[in-house]
Amino acid sequence: MYEAFVDLVLKNENKKFMIISHYNPDGDTVGSALAMYEALTNIGKEVDVFCSSDFNSKLKFIPHFDRYNKKTLKSYDVAIAVDCADDKRLGDYANEFYSTKKTVCIDHHGTNPGYAQLNYIKPEAAATCEFLYDILCEIDAKQKCIDKDVAKALYCGIITDSGNFQNSNTTIRTKNVAFDIENKYGIKSSEIVNHFMNEISLPVFKLKNRVLSKAKFEEDNKIGIIYFSIEDFNATGTTMSDTEGIINEIKNIDTVRIAVAITQQSEINYKISLRSVPECPVDRMAASFGGGGHPCAAGFALQGSYYDVLDRVIYACKQYVD
Repeated sequence: MYEAFVDLVLKNENKKFMIISHYNPDGDTVGSALAMYEALTNIGKEVDVFCSSDFNSKLKFIPHFDRYNKKTLKSYDVAIAVDCADDKRLGDYANEFYSTKKTVCIDHHGTNPGYAQLNYIKPEAAATCEFLYDILCEIDAKQKCIDKDVAKALYCGIITDSGNFQNSNTTIRTKNVAFDIENKYGIKSSEIVNHFMNEISLPVFKLKNRVLSKAKFEEDNKIGIIYFSIEDFNATGTTMSDTEGIINEIKNIDTVRIAVAITQQSEINYKISLRSVPECPVDRMAASFGGGGHPCAAGFALQGSYYDVLDRVIYACKQYVD
């Protein structure tokens, strides 16, 4: 199924690779990138890994995280985008991606238009790491590339994007792939789950409490909204990367059909994150604003005053909430 990519990787002429994670990175894009980094390094390739925005500190747990943004090569034979739903998600590295002769996209977003020369897009996968494991296994069958670090990075991506197998995108296959990785490579699943699902720093705890205490609800509590302001980050010593996962506290409320997190990035720029129940496909809403994502997890950006942005988001949510 992945013969073209396997051939591309194993060709002797392709020696230098760049791998790009999407900006505002999560565990799946970082897990995918670092698993690919280690696998390619294991077969003698030269590899650089990039991301154009800050990281949540929890992601530093993934093996070889310190390789990010350390440019060692002047040019590349192959550029690989992982978990990037569109080329806007490549951020500062879009130009370099397209200037490389051979481009590849490996992703699981249904809204992905297939912007690379070689595209592997599987919306049915709970995480890009889920089917990246299949790709790496095909390479591994010809030239050994998977080790424990590769396996751990993949497992981290699966756990974070499936919400520890609790998100609606989780399938039997998701669990089987995770079990296979855990069983073959001796991965300590409890350690990974505890790190990503349970542990929280004191500054993030303070941010979480501050923001949740000001949550708003609309449409008979079917729409829940939280707002992260620059003032909130300054007061708690946190950054935008520390907002990861807090929206789920709103999504988990029994009456909420659509959860919204509005994050202030500058005076008039806002990032909108959406989570929903399967009956309310928020990827359509995000697409109407130029964004994208999955049916139950999507996002987009807006400009304006906070109250203007809030009104527009609430109005849009009302069109999709059942």
